[in-house]
Amino acid sequence: MFVAGVALSDEQGGTLSGVGVRDSKTLSRTKRHRLLLDIIKHSDLIVVSRILPEDIDRENINDLEVRAVERILKHAKSRGLIPTKVVVDEIAGRRLAVERVARDLFPDAEVIMRPKADRDYVQVSAASIVAKCLRDGLIRILSTTYGEIGSGYPSDPRTIKWLKQVKQSGSAPCCIRKSWKTLRRVQLRTLDDYAKKSEKTS
Repeated sequence: MFVAGVALSDEQGGTLSGVGVRDSKTLSRTKRHRLLLDIIKHSDLIVVSRILPEDIDRENINDLEVRAVERILKHAKSRGLIPTKVVVDEIAGRRLAVERVARDLFPDAEVIMRPKADRDYVQVSAASIVAKCLRDGLIRILSTTYGEIGSGYPSDPRTIKWLKQVKQSGSAPCCIRKSWKTLRRVQLRTLDDYAKKSEKTS
């Protein structure tokens, strides 16, 4: 999982909005990668924090996201950036934690955390594109190692097919979260399928 932060002036934000920067979920992969170049060109700073699968298995993902936001803001401060506004896409149940982190580092900044900030604020849209592009790249790398794994999303039949193959092999690679509900569902379906086959042959 990648968490990204992008620092923009109002002018840079207007430029990026003008070239089509918006919530990464509404863009094709090709469009995201084209826009990534514009984001790099028209940003004061881009910071990325990666959260590893084993971290998510051990800890609450929302707490990990708060710490990722903190790392990003600390890096921004170390580079001399003093934002007037800090905007964060909602992290469930962690509003006060995010506000505390942001205000400790930037006491005079307006702090905004709200659902769909990646839709409503260009700086969060840009950050979502950066994170998604890095994820796309990592998926391609993993596919060269583990074979066709699809998009990595539970709605992708290719990913489900790969997870079933992984379960049958008995050895799950480290890129899979062991606590992932989708993995458990695939396991249950596989056991159900096995039980049904056993009933038919008995």
